[in-house]
Parts: sequence; structure tokens; C-alpha cells
Amino acid sequence: MRLAYLSHYFPPESNAPAARVHELSRALVRAGHEVHVVTGQPNHPHGKIYPGYRAAEYRRERIDGIDVHRVPTLPAASRGVLQRGLGYMSLPTSQIALGAARLPAVDLVLATSPQILTGVAGLALARLRRVPFVLEVRDLWPDGIVAVGALKPGHPIVRALEVVESTLYRGAAGVVSVTDSFVDHFVARGVPRERIAVVKNGIDTALFAADAAPAPLRARLGIPEDALLLLYCGTIGMAQDVGLLARAAALAGPGDDFHVVVVGHGVGLPALVDEVAALGVGHRVHILPSVPRRDVPGLIAAADVSAVILRDEPTFARYLPSKIFEAMAMRQPILLGVRGEAQRLVEGSGAGLAFTPGDPAEALAKLRAFAALGRDGRARMGEAARAHVLAHHDRDRQAEDLGRFLVEIARRRA
Repeated sequence: MRLAYLSHYFPPESNAPAARVHELSRALVRAGHEVHVVTGQPNHPHGKIYPGYRAAEYRRERIDGIDVHRVPTLPAASRGVLQRGLGYMSLPTSQIALGAARLPAVDLVLATSPQILTGVAGLALARLRRVPFVLEVRDLWPDGIVAVGALKPGHPIVRALEVVESTLYRGAAGVVSVTDSFVDHFVARGVPRERIAVVKNGIDTALFAADAAPAPLRARLGIPEDALLLLYCGTIGMAQDVGLLARAAALAGPGDDFHVVVVGHGVGLPALVDEVAALGVGHRVHILPSVPRRDVPGLIAAADVSAVILRDEPTFARYLPSKIFEAMAMRQPILLGVRGEAQRLVEGSGAGLAFTPGDPAEALAKLRAFAALGRDGRARMGEAARAHVLAHHDRDRQAEDLGRFLVEIARRRA
């Protein structure tokens, strides 16, 4: 099968959406498919085009056997709805125009969210090429926007996005979900269950190898070897309640020997810095800039526990953050502040301890429980985590499932 895969993000950008598209595409190529990724010039997270690329150019690259078509891009820093919206709207236009003009004949068009307008580009391109369209949904739009308080329910933009969402579901020959919990959402909006495939987030076992060399975090930050080191590595955005870790640190007493290391970037970073300063916990909470994806395994290996946190909103109880699987692959126990499917997975696999999202006192209690487990207890938890993720969340196996689903749709519509 020859596949066009539209994505807002792709390496060298190093966020979770970029990693998923890259790793699944690479595995699909290994399975014998031809994959053409249509994306923008790399500029996330700072809204600046990476060195070696130009915003206004069309560029074709070959990465790990994947044909990558980079289209003209209007970069927009992640500093607000308006700026981000401009960037989101410009890229789909380029994806449609350049995809129609430059792509070879394809059997199917797959578009992934975020962002939802990438789905619009995928549907339009599929219509132009007269091939099936498949929508991959990683985030629920506009539900997620409302959940973080960026827009109110009933706002004209929210209503418009609801229309876009319905149009995409009606136009899709298939929908790929990253969680079981999304399926009912799609069915309630008219998508037949037999047209839905669940391909969850997973891990590249070669990158997230359990024997990765630890980064020198303790030496760099002056953290004692016997102190519990909690790592949060990823987006510091409106959905992630990273400030809760600072609030938990503020509740700690003299006998609590732990440090928190936050590595990342996003719209919530300035507020986090201010909160750490206001609470006076800078000696215990350390904030570092984001790193390339290849450096993430070393950071996880240097820690004792990894934190995965989302705000306490019903929408987020349906989510399975990719950080869960990366930590599990590294034999890293998880401190989880997410309800729903994520909590069932982490607790059911014995991979970590969950606390009520938004409750810093309960988060602190779980940190104390991790400390009481000792290295051996945490190691047993980590072994259970890795065994589960290898059995259920390997990217190669997931790509096989995705490939079968897409081939079936392409044949059905042939």
C-alpha cells in the first residue's frame, strides 16, 4: 500500500505526536508499505524554523525509508490561541495544495490530530485524489480546548470546531483511536464501531532500552544519591498540571528527602517558574529546558520515579499520555495524576501509584510511599511495567495492526 500520512509535527521536532508518526511510519515501511508524510517545516516548540530549513520552501527528504514532504509553514510560537491558530490554519492549506501537486498516486490518506485542521487537509486531499480518508485522533477537539479553559462551551470557535469534527467523522472511511475510552465518543457521533481501530501509544524498543546510560542529573543539580528523584519530562502546557509538583514540594517536611526535576517547555512554563519562586521550593524543584528525544531515555534512567499529570477534567480521563509507556519501557515506576483509562492501566499492570489529580497532599503521600518501597521495591514495580509495555505497546506490533486496518479500508473502497 502507498499511504499519505498528514501530520502537523514530525522530527526533528521531538514531541509525542512527532514521535508517534515517525515511529509508526518507519515500522510501516519495514512491513513493506510506502509512506509519504506531508508535514511542515520544523518549528515546535519555540515557533522558530530549525536551522537548515526555510519557512517558505517545499522540501522533500527521505528519513528511515519514509518520504517526507515539507510544505511552506507559518511558524507560530505556543503563546496563545490566536498565534497558534494562525499557524494551524496555514499549514493545512499548504498540505492540500502541495500534497495534490507533489504526491504520487496513493491508495489512502491518513491524517492525525493534533491538530484537527490537519484532518480537514487530509479529507480534502483524499477527495481530490479520490481515495479513502482515515482520521487518527490523538486529542479530542474541541473538548480538550474547553477542558483547559482556553474557550468556553458554546463559544463560536468551539461551535465551529464541533462542525468540523462532525464533518471529519462523516467523511472518514475509518477512525483510528489512541485509547479505548475514545471509542464511545466516536460512536455517539455517528461513527460505526466496525470503522474504528484502537492503536494505542507505544514505544520504540530500540530507543527506550532499559539499559540506557543515566544522564548526570544528580551531579548537575547537586542531588544526593540517596534522595528520591522524581522526573517530569514533556510538555508544560495548559492540560498538564505540572505546578502541582511544586505545591506538593511546599507541603514536604524536613524528613522528606526527595527532589523534583522538570524538563520541558510550553505555554505553562512561565507560570510554573513563578509558582516555584512564590512557594520557595527552588531548592527542591529544578526546572531544565527541553531536550531532543534521543536524550529522554537517559533522563528517565537517571530518576527513581516518573510523573505523569493532567488536570482533573472529565475529558482527560479518556487519555493515555505517551509518557506512561516511555517510563514503563525504562523500568521506571510512575506517579500518576490522571483518572480513568490511564489509572486502570498503571495500577492494573503494577507499574506505579496513582493520586487524585489536583491533590498535592495525596501526591506527596504517594511520593513517601515510593520512598518507603526502597530501591528493591521500586525495581520490582519497574520490571512489571516493562513486561507489560513490551507485551502490549511495541510500535512494530502496533504498526502491523494499523497496516491491516488501512489495507482493509483501501481494498474495500478499491
